[in-house]
Amino acid sequence: MSYEAMDAINTIKVMNTVKAVSTERLAGRYSYLEREGLLPLPVQGGVTLVVELRHAQWSAECLRLLLQHSGSSVRLIAVPMTAEFPLQPLSEQFSGEPSLVFLPFAAGNYRVNEALAYAETSFVVLLEDTVMVSPGWLGNLLWPPIDDPVVGVVAPRSSSEWGEGLERLHFAGYSELSAYVAHTLDKRQGEWSYADVLGGACLLMARDVLLRVGGFDSSLVDRRLIIADWCLRARMQGASLALSDPVYVHVLHPLEEGAAENNASNAAASEGEQAYRRKWNLQGSPAAAGPLQIPVDLSGCLPQPSIPLGRHTADTPLVTTVVYFEENWTAADSRERQQTLQEGQSYSNIRWVWVRDSWSQSFPEFPVHERDAVITVHGEKPWLHALENISALYGSEVVVYLSASAAYDSRYIEKLVEILQHSRADIVVSSDFAADEPGQRPETGGITQLLPLERIAHRSGITPGKLMKREGFLRSLALIPDPDLSVGYAGELAGGRDKIQPSAHGGEGHL
Repeated sequence: MSYEAMDAINTIKVMNTVKAVSTERLAGRYSYLEREGLLPLPVQGGVTLVVELRHAQWSAECLRLLLQHSGSSVRLIAVPMTAEFPLQPLSEQFSGEPSLVFLPFAAGNYRVNEALAYAETSFVVLLEDTVMVSPGWLGNLLWPPIDDPVVGVVAPRSSSEWGEGLERLHFAGYSELSAYVAHTLDKRQGEWSYADVLGGACLLMARDVLLRVGGFDSSLVDRRLIIADWCLRARMQGASLALSDPVYVHVLHPLEEGAAENNASNAAASEGEQAYRRKWNLQGSPAAAGPLQIPVDLSGCLPQPSIPLGRHTADTPLVTTVVYFEENWTAADSRERQQTLQEGQSYSNIRWVWVRDSWSQSFPEFPVHERDAVITVHGEKPWLHALENISALYGSEVVVYLSASAAYDSRYIEKLVEILQHSRADIVVSSDFAADEPGQRPETGGITQLLPLERIAHRSGITPGKLMKREGFLRSLALIPDPDLSVGYAGELAGGRDKIQPSAHGGEGHL
């Protein structure tokens, strides 16, 4: 047999093998979707998209395309990256969009990590507002982690990606871009490859990997280094990186960007480059302006610590959160409610104080953390007295009162703290209760005479007023504020006025 014939036979074998692998892969994908009931988006619970806002001329179109082509189960969090970004007009354009929220710029706080901390979905995508997406981009980007669960980070092809993912293309308009993407999705369906590093404008992360690796290191300044550094840390945590062949996202580039950035932030970028090289033991390698440098062997690098998501507790005011049980909760119900409240709040720097009336001589087990406390009394008067004097017992900047029987949004405490930080009010009350009790909210300049304690927060170091029982409510409490204190309103914060009741026979509590 000739060499030419042998080569032809080998080529056919390779083609058949590739076809078999592809068919097997696609069959596995369909079985997964059918089993989990996830068609057409291959992920349960949706996806969180965190968008970095830098370019006002493109950000609105970027957000519009993301909302249009990412499916109904996505949530968008947009984060301005500079103080000069015109956030208000942009937010007004999307004021009626419930799945999109904005985090205002905060000097000295890298709010990308904070936005990532809010993500509760299985997958999170971090992308710049220069990214233009088209139909099918997200669903196809999610396939590699399903094909191989070790894959925890995926990037599409784009003009800002590194290595094999780099693809510089030009289109006359969006219709031409969409046509190209549709063609490549059909031509390269199901294909992806492993990567050593990723550094482009769009990055998909599995949330479990994000929680292990932590946030992004903003001290590296240059975004390509920040992304590459995080990817290397993900690899050190055992995650694989992947490049999706079918998915292409178009990245816009300002004509003036190069010169402006070089002149404005040369020194900072140089410091970031040096920090990156020190971090990954690249000092002995010549600095290259082109390809991104990465260590050949990660085992020779020092383990990198996890960077906390959100704000560091040292920069976050300490909050004393007082939880009072106004009904006869069993020990099992109390422990369940304690865990739900503690794990359900996004705010990180909390001292929890649990105030309970035992209603009997028993003292059920109630586990707490080291700096937290449980105050158990017997009888209504001692219970009220303990609540009135709670703020004098524990040093903190803010005191928040929660009822064990009320429902709260996951960012409830965080929002109240932010309002107290940026207002002159001594007491803040979540005004969602006004819908049920319209007579309680005052006119402008008035003083509320009766406030539900379960919706109150106040500055520490003050006595907010006098507590009393609310008529018509079983052991539900109200605050009569001190007339010398100013009262502010926080709008809709609670996320619902549902009541949580203890079980009648010691079983599980329910909403």
